[in-house]
Amino acid sequence: MDVGTTGVKLAVYDERLSRVYYERVSVGFERTVEGYVEQNAVKLAEVVKGFARKAKSLGARKLGICTYRASVLAWSKDGAPLTNIITWIDGRGREVVEKLPGYAKLLRNVSGALSQILSPDSPAVLMRWILDHVEGLRERVERSDAYLWTVDSYILYTLTGKFYSDATNAALTGLIHPRNLEEIDIVFSLLKLPRRTPEVVDNVVDAGSFEGLDVSVLIADQQSASVAVGALREGAIESVHGTGSFVEQCTGKFAMVGGGLVPVIILSLDGRRVYGVEGFVRTTGSIVEWLREAGFFSSYEEMEGLASRASRGVLVLPAFGGFRCPRAPRLRGLITGLHPGVGRGEVVAGLAWGVALHIAYIIREIRKRVGAPRSPLWASGGYSQSDYFLQVLADVTGLKVARPVDVESSCRGVAKLLALADGRVSRDELEEPPPPGKVFEPRLGGEVRERLLESY
Repeated sequence: MDVGTTGVKLAVYDERLSRVYYERVSVGFERTVEGYVEQNAVKLAEVVKGFARKAKSLGARKLGICTYRASVLAWSKDGAPLTNIITWIDGRGREVVEKLPGYAKLLRNVSGALSQILSPDSPAVLMRWILDHVEGLRERVERSDAYLWTVDSYILYTLTGKFYSDATNAALTGLIHPRNLEEIDIVFSLLKLPRRTPEVVDNVVDAGSFEGLDVSVLIADQQSASVAVGALREGAIESVHGTGSFVEQCTGKFAMVGGGLVPVIILSLDGRRVYGVEGFVRTTGSIVEWLREAGFFSSYEEMEGLASRASRGVLVLPAFGGFRCPRAPRLRGLITGLHPGVGRGEVVAGLAWGVALHIAYIIREIRKRVGAPRSPLWASGGYSQSDYFLQVLADVTGLKVARPVDVESSCRGVAKLLALADGRVSRDELEEPPPPGKVFEPRLGGEVRERLLESY
């Protein structure tokens, strides 16, 4: 099961890892105030439980779950939500950051790590916002009568009653250090957060059962995509293009590199961890959806046709909620190159160029800090269905771009880990890439590519 930002997907696989069933249910946002982006936790739990029952009815023996990350909520001991889910694209954390005492702001300015952790979109900062706005919650959390953590823990708690957080999710909260999975004392102190954290577990784990269905895999969605394409060796690189676009390059060992890049745990098995670095474009699929709702196109097929026939020159800068790499949290979207001849196709094509150039910028930062990626750049997720976009991505990165046959890579990564838990796949086999469905070769020369990046 892939619990994503905009919907939940259920994929059932047979013992040969062939997908035999697939279903998706959309889960919308609730925007109560400008800049606030929430999800209804009750509705999400209902969808997850319904899908678990569906999987069992189809003969599934084991359930694995990947979840979207860095999104927080509070819930009571009986599993009832006390807040909506505050998502990773929500902007309210700025209220907390602006009210930090002077010494905290000084530490934030001199420490690259604290600058990332004490940022408006940090789960740790959002937890402090919840504590400030839900009366009595701090006391309830301190006496273990309520829980405050990320969506992965909430989903598992509603299914099995276990208060766990897997290493890939926990390491992105700003409260658990990815290098050793220990609590980061200074963040708890600066934000005055209660020390009531879940048990941090490996990605393959006995996490209890739901109505007789064993839960055996817990992992973050982007990391699950890395598992799907075998990007678990140093230099391997993959990207997922869903609500946002995420790029992860495996470093093998822990690396704190700065530049707006985030250190991540890609996989934790038997206490051994595979590390990587990540950069992301906050808004990709959400802008595609915005263009669709605005009447630019009605389907992916129409979008593809418009882009392929369009003239060049328009660039859409996709920034509904600022950039992290480069660091520009207050930046907003921009469309350049407008003239009377610009139509729907030019804007749609301009979005592909804007996202691709941003990803190329991120990969250039990764290259400078941890070394060159190994080709190919794997691409999956909804927007990867666009051949036009993936060709532009190959052109501006200078890398071969490979799209797997199964673009639902987060689901497939979970399936591979379930097969590992069942003894059907070895640890070494996890690193094997799938056969590509299509490969896109770069067509631009190096000088042209560099000029484009500098212009961007």
